[in-house]
Amino acid sequence: METLTRPKLREGLEVIRGMDDHPLLYDASSGIYHRLSRSAAGLVQRLDGSRSLDDIAGLMAARGTKTPEAARTELDRFVKNLYDSGLLDGSPTPQRARDAGRRGRRNQMMPRFVVSRTLLPRLLEPLAAVLRKMPGGALAGGHIAGGVVGTVLAVWALLAGPSADPKLAHWTTLLALVLFLGQIVLHEAAHAMVAQFLKVPVRGFGFALLFYFMPLAYVDRTDAYRLRSRASRVVLALAGPVNDGWVAGLTALVATTADGTVATVAATMLVFQLLSVITNLNPLLPSDGYAALEAGMGTVDARGRAFGLLKHTLLHRPLPSHLAALTPAARRLHLAYGALCTLYVLVLAYVAVVGTVFSYGSVQGMWGR
Repeated sequence: METLTRPKLREGLEVIRGMDDHPLLYDASSGIYHRLSRSAAGLVQRLDGSRSLDDIAGLMAARGTKTPEAARTELDRFVKNLYDSGLLDGSPTPQRARDAGRRGRRNQMMPRFVVSRTLLPRLLEPLAAVLRKMPGGALAGGHIAGGVVGTVLAVWALLAGPSADPKLAHWTTLLALVLFLGQIVLHEAAHAMVAQFLKVPVRGFGFALLFYFMPLAYVDRTDAYRLRSRASRVVLALAGPVNDGWVAGLTALVATTADGTVATVAATMLVFQLLSVITNLNPLLPSDGYAALEAGMGTVDARGRAFGLLKHTLLHRPLPSHLAALTPAARRLHLAYGALCTLYVLVLAYVAVVGTVFSYGSVQGMWGR
């Protein structure tokens, strides 16, 4: 096959330096980033269609410690991976790249639907330009400190403050839920604001269905891979939960100082808000907490590798090269993480089913009376 005899990268591919100064191969047609080793980054520059695989293997052997045969074996594996990923001229485009630009797509068990790709960057840039004149570390530190204090206040208010008035619960719960949906929008806007400040604007915003049934707002922060600093990526990932802490703190103040309907709505909102903080920081879900942990450790798609390794192990299938390259210790760690995530999702599903059955039985009992 000529594609694999004299390989040539597709048009629209760019080698850049991103996270932790690692080289990345950016595919402009799909918006996907492919992480490269430092040796692979130099190798892809030679894939211009003018050299045969034997020529390239000879150069690899001359500049390294491998024999020509070992260099050719490694090169064949690398070129085959590029071909399977749709990155070479003449290679078929993989399904995930074809789906990347569609309005609805799957990502970690979440179909996503884009509302707008340009509105948030246009709205946020004027404020971001002003904030960039201030010390970034001080802004991040103040924001995080306020979010932590707000969360502590919310816990205190929920435990020590007045409880919701059951006489008003039939409609105040609905009102609290509507207000909480507005907070979710603010959560995503916080992510978008930090991304705009760091000059990696979000690609769009919309809504997603976590596990195909739980509605969530989201912003596309894919270009965060361009950020070299781990600290910047962690701050970007935590911007939403930290903002939730600020809003929860304000809600706590209302719940403890107001009375009547306002206090009841605020007390109900505190429950939603604290559950949201716990969920968003849970590393067993595709959450902001998981994204922050991944950014802080410098890893990429740990969940994807864990589930892929778990699937191939259970089905006794040969491992793809990127999983086969894991050390035995890393393989055991990924398997344990994948098993924990799977068990957690099963427990959530069980609780959701039991809760639904219980609610249905309660409604039936009420109607029966």
